[in-house]
Amino acid sequence: MKKEKRSSRLSLKQNYFFYLMILPTLLYLLIFQIYPIIETVRISFTNWLLTDQSSGGYVGFANYTRLFTQDSNFWTLFRNSVFWVLGSTVLQYFFAIPISVLLNQKMRARGLWRGLMMVPWVTPMVIAGLIWRWMFEGNYGLFNQLLGTDIVWLADSSTVWICLLIVSTWKGIPYATLMFLAGLQGIPGDLYEAAYVDGAGPFRRFWHITLPLLSPVIMVTALTSMVATWTKFETIWTMTSGGPGYTTSILPVYIYMKAFRSFEMGVGSAVAVVAMLVMTIFIIIYLKFYRKYTERL
Repeated sequence: MKKEKRSSRLSLKQNYFFYLMILPTLLYLLIFQIYPIIETVRISFTNWLLTDQSSGGYVGFANYTRLFTQDSNFWTLFRNSVFWVLGSTVLQYFFAIPISVLLNQKMRARGLWRGLMMVPWVTPMVIAGLIWRWMFEGNYGLFNQLLGTDIVWLADSSTVWICLLIVSTWKGIPYATLMFLAGLQGIPGDLYEAAYVDGAGPFRRFWHITLPLLSPVIMVTALTSMVATWTKFETIWTMTSGGPGYTTSILPVYIYMKAFRSFEMGVGSAVAVVAMLVMTIFIIIYLKFYRKYTERL
């Protein structure tokens, strides 16, 4: 025991500088990540109203019961969130994979095209959302001017989701493309040369070489994109504010509306906890599937 204590003290002294360097990161995680999560869970079990100083008492699972059994909007918003995440991710990757393959080829001004590809990603979403909202505006928007129509794109339930998915795809393609470009750099060119000598065409080389070797990058990047989209609030809020009605509202929008519009902090925190638990369960299942997938490779 004494030897173990001496060795641990010696290790602490030897690595003192390294512990000191990670201390700011640990403090950041504790103050701005872990504490807010714990506080959100605590508030979700209360009836705290920002407009009522006497509120904040413990109510158990009353807020959760209200969401699951009495709130007619909750399940609609939950379905919207799932649709939003899957639709955005599928469309982003449907375009990002061929774009990354194209930008990986030798071409004139390749650096310029790669730089232009990053413009949507570095554009602040609030500014981009306002610009896209103007483009979809029903009276004097750009698209109606070009098409000669008078469609109220963002106020029609049959077109509003299409508009939002277009914007989400435009915003998310650069990140996925950048990750895929990095993955393509690691694929040996000898494989393509051997396949070409064997008579494999471009599609067969893509299907049997590029896609299988790029699949680990796709799997990891897809998880990151889905988690980010699940919590993406500003895109929908700047363009539709969740409307018309609750047509385009998702769980993050509902959290904001409950907590900072209706001032029901307890209910808003309960929605946040449910959203966090759903995503946590999804990540666990996804990682198990990914582990099994990588074992087969």
